[in-house]
Amino acid sequence: MGKGVLRVYQEDWHPFQNLPAALKRFSDETGIPTELGWDTVGVGTIEHMFEQMIGSFTADDPAYDIICTDEIILRDMAQRGRVLDLAPLMRRDELTLDTVTPATREAVSLGDAVLGLPCINTCSMLLYRRDLFDRYGLPVPADWTELREVAGTLQDAVRRDEGREFYGFETRGAAGGGHAVWSVSSFLGSYGARWLDGNAPAPTTDAHITALATYLDIIRGVCPPDQDVISFVEMRRDMKNGRVGMVMDVGNEYAHILDRDPELADKVGVALVPAGPAGRAPNLYTPPWAIPVGTDMPDEAWELAKFLTSNAQLTEDGLKSNAVETSSLPVLYSAAFDRHFREDLLSTVRASRAIACEERPFSDHGIAVCEVVGNAINAALRNGDDAAATYARIHEGLNRHLEI
Repeated sequence: MGKGVLRVYQEDWHPFQNLPAALKRFSDETGIPTELGWDTVGVGTIEHMFEQMIGSFTADDPAYDIICTDEIILRDMAQRGRVLDLAPLMRRDELTLDTVTPATREAVSLGDAVLGLPCINTCSMLLYRRDLFDRYGLPVPADWTELREVAGTLQDAVRRDEGREFYGFETRGAAGGGHAVWSVSSFLGSYGARWLDGNAPAPTTDAHITALATYLDIIRGVCPPDQDVISFVEMRRDMKNGRVGMVMDVGNEYAHILDRDPELADKVGVALVPAGPAGRAPNLYTPPWAIPVGTDMPDEAWELAKFLTSNAQLTEDGLKSNAVETSSLPVLYSAAFDRHFREDLLSTVRASRAIACEERPFSDHGIAVCEVVGNAINAALRNGDDAAATYARIHEGLNRHLEI
């Protein structure tokens, strides 16, 4: 047990860099001591973060008392009775989820239970080299067909004129439950398809195959050859180094780039994720602050959860850590954010928020279901499998896993 020290776990990521200061102020105001544990994650390391999350919920003596938890992991843990239901505490303290989107409320709820308090809402959007688009008179792509065409034109033009390695586009392609599955799910949703129908694999449709074919065609035609080991860290690196003309990732990554790299910031723009036949499908990720049932400090953890998700704290996080993709709509639409963030970033985040929803395989069976998709997509990138074979592997894996 924590022996009177509230142990906190969070991903060591740009939008959370204000957390140590917030914890110190919380301790100063309440007298509750805190201890922060966090991990930097990426390709090959995100699994350790998942293990820390799962381990603290399944243990009778958890390593952490409050955890910012992947909502798919959290749902699995709640089904096992390992998550403290916050709904009674919210009713007692007259707290609601009225300041977040319906998709966010759904992601952090299970029936009448509330599994955690939201803090961020990240979703897919484009970062593109505006200077190169202007040089070659290229439009910002509105749909996947345009993205393929624009990326190809840009790729050819830069290679011709500058005689160097250059690729038109880049997105997540690495294996596991948090990389390729993230990107390809925005393709799938934009074609009107879902991975699951409740807790069962969705019936295979033409939309599934076409969405995967579109993703694979773009990856193979205008993306780097090492796409199978690329995620958000590598995209940031490649955009900074001038290796790519567009990336598709999340707004919090772009906010960090715009603030910390003025030279690159002058060259780039932010835009909505491209549309498919069913429209745009920015993939929502909204890990809330959640409390394991095994903690011996549930009251203290609850007080911290409220503190960290208050509008005042989320505003400060936005201004000090560039956490533009805040979960709170009043904060997102505040004058403080108007003054702090660049207009193209903020308007894209606001527009994306209105339509973002869970596009990953969202079920009661945890992150392993996401790994089925991510690993199959990654295998296709490495082996050259076509869309039909790839989706057949995904469907078989989902059936096998969901039967357990």
